[in-house]
This record gives sequence, C-alpha cells and structure tokens, in this order.
Amino acid sequence: MRNGAYKTQTSQVSAQFINSNFVRKLDEGRTKEAEAEGSAFIRQKIRQESFAREVIEPIMLADDELDRDENSDQPKKIIEKEPDSVATFVPFSGTGPQRWFTGPRFAVYFGKTESERFRKNKFELMTYQNDIRKILSDNSVKDMADQEDLKFTTTVNGILAANPTQILAAAAFSSSAFKKIFQLHIGRKQPIGKMVMTKGLYFEAIDLPATAVGNDVASRHYDEGIESEEKLWGIPVVTTVKKEIVDGVGRRSAYIFSPQNYLGVFFLLQDATLFIKQEADIIEFWTYAAPGIGFGNNLAMGRIDFPV
Repeated sequence: MRNGAYKTQTSQVSAQFINSNFVRKLDEGRTKEAEAEGSAFIRQKIRQESFAREVIEPIMLADDELDRDENSDQPKKIIEKEPDSVATFVPFSGTGPQRWFTGPRFAVYFGKTESERFRKNKFELMTYQNDIRKILSDNSVKDMADQEDLKFTTTVNGILAANPTQILAAAAFSSSAFKKIFQLHIGRKQPIGKMVMTKGLYFEAIDLPATAVGNDVASRHYDEGIESEEKLWGIPVVTTVKKEIVDGVGRRSAYIFSPQNYLGVFFLLQDATLFIKQEADIIEFWTYAAPGIGFGNNLAMGRIDFPV
C-alpha cells in the first residue's frame, strides 16, 4: 500500500516538474525547443491513431524533391502510376478539387490538416497533475488522425463508387463472403495486402467455426480472445473504433487493399508540428501537418458490405 502511494506521488511530482520546465522554456524564449519536444510526442501518437498510416506508410519528402506545378504555386509530387489504371489524390484543405489521371503519371498535391486551438493560463499548466505533452497530444491527435482517415476513406469510397464491381454485398460475416471478395481482387490481378474494418466487425470472427479458420485459430480465439490475432486467413487486419468513418448508412464494411507498392503513396511535406503562441500569461497551442496521399491504382482496393 505504501509502495503504491509512493509511486503515485512520484508520478505527480514528475509531471509537475515536466510542466514547469515546459512553461519555463516558453518564458525564456526557448519556444522552438518546447515545440520540438511537443511535436515528437504528438507524432508518435498520431502514428498509432491513424489507420490510413497503417495502410500506406508515410514518407517524409524534402523540399528539393517537390515538382513545380505549371499553373500554380501549389506543391506537388509527380509519380509513375500502374499501367491501365486510373489515379487520383486525396483532397485535403488547400489541394484544390480532386482530379483523375489516366496517363502514365499522376500528381500528388499537398494540403493541410490542423487541430483545434487549445488555450490555457500558464500558471494553471504548472499545477497540472498530468504531463502537459500528453494533454496537448490528446487534444491534437484525434483531430489530425480523424481528418486523415476521413479524407482517405472518402476518396476510397469515391473510387469504389465509380467501380461498383469492386464492391460486394454479403448477407453475413462468413468465410465464403471473404473468399468471394478475395477472388474478385485476385481476378483483377491485384495482390492482397491488408484489410481495414471496425473492431466491432472484427469481433464477428469469434463466431467463425473451426472449419473456417482452423482448429488452432479457433482455440486461440477461445483462450485469448480475438484482439491478439491481428490477422484473418493470414491477411493483416487494421482495426479501428471509428465506426462513423469506416461504415456507411445501413452497412458495416471491410476494406481490402493491395500492398503499398501497388496501391499508392503517402507523403509528408511536414509531419504533425506543434505551434505555440504566448501572450502574457495565456499560452495557445495547435498542431498542423502537410500530407499528400495519392492512389496510383484504382483496381488495388475493394469493399465488402454487411447489413447492420
């Protein structure tokens, strides 16, 4: 009991020390140092929160790797695309309207994602019992990750709406339904990379019989639960609680994607960066990033819909 109390007290003192040190850096004009410290914390969290970043791993792009646009100053990157496919980019704020590319190359335009602004009195921050960096990341990360995932999914659904044969309506969560969507994907000569679905839909796998997933897998589901699996039929599954982004009206969906080298690119002209502005005793924080996501192959994705 005494040890537990000691650990709690030490944690609180440590957090207060970190917060006081953070505020002191701002008072001493070391804002860039405080921003860098907070940015590192936020970037680690956003990688865990954004399922788009698990489907396509982001790559940092240097300024000299950008291509000039012939009609504007908008930053972009020209990419070779898959033959006989249609390409597009994810329209973030500032990218301009979405365009479709049928030639040998396509452009990925960079936009902006930004969190809400968080304002606090610096003296109150110094008394916080939790690490201020965690508070900042909790306020920023959900906004940023949700923007990425929503834009990513909206673009994917737009591509699929234009290619309805890549959508399968299934009566129930079953191995035969997934077998069909896998066969359709392979029939387009596209390899299978990852699936994305909500955790709620993923839990339906608990009811799959041993004849569908194998005795070993069924035994693990019974002993350890489904969350320790992370795969279905050997295919990696990215799960999320963002039902409002992944599912649609009257449907629960699972998305299937080809590996990244077939699917597209995710560039970061600037990763999530904390900006701090101080006026007297009021400190204002917000985070922004400059992502660019492009799908170079409209055939490298599919969706299976289940009734609600």
